[in-house]
Amino acid sequence: MANLVADLQASVAGFFPAMLGIRFLTAAPDRVTAELMVRDEFCTVPGIMHGGAVMAFADTLGGAATSLNLPPEHGTTTIESKTNFFAPGVPGKKVLGECAALHRGKRTLVWQTKVTNEEGRLLALVTQTQMVLEPRRSPQQVMAGLFEGLDAGGQEALLARLERGGAQVYRQLAETERDDGRRAALLAAAGREEENAALLEKQPT
Repeated sequence: MANLVADLQASVAGFFPAMLGIRFLTAAPDRVTAELMVRDEFCTVPGIMHGGAVMAFADTLGGAATSLNLPPEHGTTTIESKTNFFAPGVPGKKVLGECAALHRGKRTLVWQTKVTNEEGRLLALVTQTQMVLEPRRSPQQVMAGLFEGLDAGGQEALLARLERGGAQVYRQLAETERDDGRRAALLAAAGREEENAALLEKQPT
């Protein structure tokens, strides 16, 4: 658990949660706890913690808890959050957050965070939904994904269509090229694409 707490604390260093002063206390895939010292600048009027600061505290816990459940290189974002307020936090006192899992799925996770004061009084109850974000794929990975699930014949047919599409692009580029050498090279590339397509289609070139 100690390493998870340290990892979460390191992940917010230099960002908004660290500026707020959020300190993680415990961490597990189904539960995260943290504390926050209420400062005067967190108040909406003297002596009353701003609701937005409470929500930011809880949102940080929900996002942190989600991060402990993500596959490698995946991310997360909050897509829904609902807060019920019961009592105010006050400056000079800590508020405590306990974020527990209500649902942990592959695409979404739902968390409920209880925000209390040092005496254990419930200040707010926050329920939020986090979406799991897949890693951004490279153009090469996107292209390779087009062929997933196709048999050899289907892959050849798709590749032939892509080759013919590439030939068309080369020819369009050649039409606007002013340099004779580059125009000839583009047309030659278009010809090679068409030859490749014909080979895949098993047609004579």
